[in-house]
Amino acid sequence: MRSLSLLTSLRQLVHDERDTAFAELFHTWEQPLQEKLRKGLTQGFSKLEQGPEPGTLWAYPDESESRFREGDLLCLHEGNALEPLCRQAFFESEEDDRWLLRSRQAATAWADYAGSACYADPDVMDLTDYYEQALQDIATTAIGQEVILPLLDGTLDITFDDDDMDEAMCVARSEDYNARQADAVSWAHGAHHVACIQGPPGTGKTRVLGLIARLAVARGERVLVTSHTHMAINNALNKIHAQGVPVVKVGRTTQCKELDRQIPCVEGLDAWEERPSGAGYVVGATPFATCSLRRLGHYTFDTVLFDEASQITIPLALMAMRKARRYIFIGDQKQLPPVLLSRSVLDKQAHAIFSRLTAPDADHLVMLDETYRMNQWLTQWPSQTYYDGQLRAAGPNARRRLALASARAIPRHLHPALCGEDCAIFVPSLGTHCRTVNAQDADLVVELCKALIGAGLPASEIGIVSPYRAQGRCIRRGLRAQLGSTVAHGIVADTVERMQGQEREVVILSLTSTDPAFIAMVAPFLFQPERLNVSITRAKTKLIVIGPEPVTAPAGSDPAVQQWLAQYRDLITYCRRAPLP
Repeated sequence: MRSLSLLTSLRQLVHDERDTAFAELFHTWEQPLQEKLRKGLTQGFSKLEQGPEPGTLWAYPDESESRFREGDLLCLHEGNALEPLCRQAFFESEEDDRWLLRSRQAATAWADYAGSACYADPDVMDLTDYYEQALQDIATTAIGQEVILPLLDGTLDITFDDDDMDEAMCVARSEDYNARQADAVSWAHGAHHVACIQGPPGTGKTRVLGLIARLAVARGERVLVTSHTHMAINNALNKIHAQGVPVVKVGRTTQCKELDRQIPCVEGLDAWEERPSGAGYVVGATPFATCSLRRLGHYTFDTVLFDEASQITIPLALMAMRKARRYIFIGDQKQLPPVLLSRSVLDKQAHAIFSRLTAPDADHLVMLDETYRMNQWLTQWPSQTYYDGQLRAAGPNARRRLALASARAIPRHLHPALCGEDCAIFVPSLGTHCRTVNAQDADLVVELCKALIGAGLPASEIGIVSPYRAQGRCIRRGLRAQLGSTVAHGIVADTVERMQGQEREVVILSLTSTDPAFIAMVAPFLFQPERLNVSITRAKTKLIVIGPEPVTAPAGSDPAVQQWLAQYRDLITYCRRAPLP
């Protein structure tokens, strides 16, 4: 009965997500064109050209700046998105001054194109049928009834093989994995059905993933490595490939960005000519590939290995889980939860597979506890706030501070933020009554970046995080104006979602909002602990937080939001205050 109720609630979640996505999409499409261009919701193009092969188009962006990135789906139109030239055009790549778009409707779009300016709005794809197929399989197959549903409702007997655990422990320790990393590899290798590994920022979870996959393949297993994005899958495959394991990526060649060139990428597993016969191997693909006969639909696996598992919804995880009887989840429930449109920020973790399987008393969970990214001063606050004091700095970076080759070049008024031994700095926002754009704070961010680069820090070692795309665009415009396009392009300035998994020597967090009424309204988003945790743990040696103060919870607000605001105030207190003129 519990299983039936769970499947019913998951089907409702899938349909709610679809309905909300389409409602938001049409709301965007219906807005005035100039307003969408101003907000960055729409990208203008000066012209289209036929692409290098059938099904492709070249689009030449004009001076407008949108939020779109490679991999996004676009709706091409000539001024009215409700009358599209082309739906679901895949933004394949950006080359110099043009974008390569791929679509089954490309030929029709070219035939209808009038030859003048055109535009791109966001688009979505209805994937409900894939989810329905997966949920139906879970309800009717032996794997679903004997393993998956009992695992989700807490009735599965979680067991481990002692000999396999000992074998993996010996290998891990002989290869200089730290004690907790070795524990994680041991538990994962010995698990009969499930093991969960919590990897806080910089703790080497991808290295652990690589050894887990290698040991599984060594005993002849077929392993599916999957996640919520191709980028996460590609990063995992690179690490596994470095261990000398037979690896393949299944998907379009355009989805192999930053994948090691030695790793083959095929449209379907049948096309992998070098696939080992009678031996183990690793396949990297999204869960959706398991629903396609052309890709992986008729294949099964021994183990499914989930990376970035904290961002994977339960329905998406089930899509992959139905193809195996053993599951290894690697993630961190203290970092970003899944992106859900139909559920509130307060409710998102409840629908993440990793959160569901990692209750505080779970006996199949191992937490990695040494970070090799942040120094000890940057580690202390997130450790105490999010990880019960268990996370500690280790390795060469543990006691290292920011060292600038030409510190004397720093303007005197920026010394409080950039000079001295303090690693965590708080600068009160300069703009007042700001919402999603704070021009004064953006100018300050640009000034800080210019000073750091002038003092010898490479642009590639600076990261800028903001909750809002509009503030990111404002900062990027300022960087280009002050530093030139080439240097500015080396600085990552984006939302926290785009920064997860990355690290930089210096990170500047621009919280942007200073309008009290607006802050009260967006507090569940702005101060969500998972977002704040990811934002501040990208830095190796220097973190600069530019944000509002004081921040108090409005009367009657949710107790969780009140706690989040208290955590933000505590962060401000932990940082050295550096008001700038």
